[in-house]
Formats: sequence, C-alpha cells, structure tokens
Amino acid sequence: MNRLIQDGRDLSSEVQKIHKYQVAYRRLIEEYKAAGALPVYDAGFISLDKQFLTLGVNGLAEAAEFLGIEVGNNRKYKDFVRAQLQVIYEQNRTASKHFKCQFNTEFVPAENLGVKNAKWDRQDGYLVNRDCYNSYLYLVENTNTTHIDKFILHGKELNQYLDGGSALHLNLEETLTYKNALNLLNIAAKAGCNYFCVNVKITICNTCEAIDKRTLHACPSCGSEDIDHGTRVIGYLKRVSAFSKGRRDEHALRHYHTHARLHN
Repeated sequence: MNRLIQDGRDLSSEVQKIHKYQVAYRRLIEEYKAAGALPVYDAGFISLDKQFLTLGVNGLAEAAEFLGIEVGNNRKYKDFVRAQLQVIYEQNRTASKHFKCQFNTEFVPAENLGVKNAKWDRQDGYLVNRDCYNSYLYLVENTNTTHIDKFILHGKELNQYLDGGSALHLNLEETLTYKNALNLLNIAAKAGCNYFCVNVKITICNTCEAIDKRTLHACPSCGSEDIDHGTRVIGYLKRVSAFSKGRRDEHALRHYHTHARLHN
C-alpha cells in the first residue's frame, strides 16, 4: 500500500489488475484438477468453489505516515484506513459476481514479506520509515498506543472490510490473570474485535532446556543466563533467535504492556 499511495495510483484500477492475475491462477488450478493432477479435490477434502482469492494488505500504516497522518486511534487515520479497505472490499464484491468465484481481503501477517516489501520500496526510492512494514493497524514501537486503542483499531469499524482476517497480537510482559483475561474479553466484545491473541515471551534455557512461561533473563531452574525467548513471529511460536534478521529488529521495537495498564 505504501508504494501505491506514494505513486498516487487509483486503488480500484490496481485491485482490478490483481483480480485478473488471481483469476488466471485459478484457471490453472482448474486445468490441473480437470487433468486429475489434484486428487485432494476429487477426494472431497477441498472444494475449489469454497476457496477464496485473497488480496493481502501490507504497508498501510506506512502509507498513512507518508501522507502526514498520525497512525493511531484517531479519526483522520481511521477514515484513511477505512477508505482504502472499503475500495478493496467493494471491488472484491464486484469481481465475485463477474468472475463467479470468491474474493476477500486480509491484513496479512507478512512474516517475511513485511521485511522484503520495505526493502524493495526503499531500493526503488520510496519513503520507508522502518525496515519492516507493520503487520498491524498500529505501530508496534509506539508506547503511547494503549491496549484499548489496539482493540478499537482492530475492531468492527475497520475489520468489517477485512473479511479474510485481521488479527490483533497483544504483547504482554507476563501471563494474564483471570481478572485481566476477562477484562480483555469484555473490551474485545465492546470493540467488535473478533480475532485476537496474547503474546508473552516465554523463557527457554539453552543449558538445561527448561521452559518457563514468564519473561526472565536467567533460568529459574539452573541459574544460567544462556537463555532465549520464544514468542510469535506473527502467526506461530518461535525462538526469537530463529527470527529472520529483519524480524528480530522489528521484535526489539515491540512494546509489551504491563498488567497494571490492563485495568484501564
């Protein structure tokens, strides 16, 4: 999205180009299926008619920054995001009727692509403010964005256009108490955030291989300081040391909320 906004391109036209590419790919799948090369479909495990052609969105926060819009829970930013997502959503609906197949939109995790997109855009001369495009509707490094702000940004006002998915990843310094977990569920319900998860950095000892659900800087079992932390890159649990370099740098910027702030 950052590149499209900086080029001043018409988003509807760009989405229509993507639709043509996606439909061409689907036609290849149909040919493979007709030739008997995709037995998983013939066996009934997958239905081609129920599969979506998904448009993935990445770099939207960076596009807003280019336009001088503050990224966060404010009206100007939310209006900008909604305007972009609504165009894609409506084009998808039109394409579904025209091509007789299903399209949807996802705010993609971009585990590796967030780094690559930022790199490619910077190489081509675009304004890029960080080495990894945000995979969320907020900036991971912004300590002023509260947990409530994040639920609102990933709530019904904007995710109504993300029919392919949008996950809020809430980073916390320690495991939730029962009371705080209930508070978060109530906040999610009120905001209309239908998909969120909690990330807490677990501690993994490289010496004795003990694992502790808390975020520590020494092993509680053997006292070794040769430890690693495990958390989600975006969608799956992994050792931080095993992240790609770009994702390790992005992870170092992530703000982890404390329990005290979750009472608000």
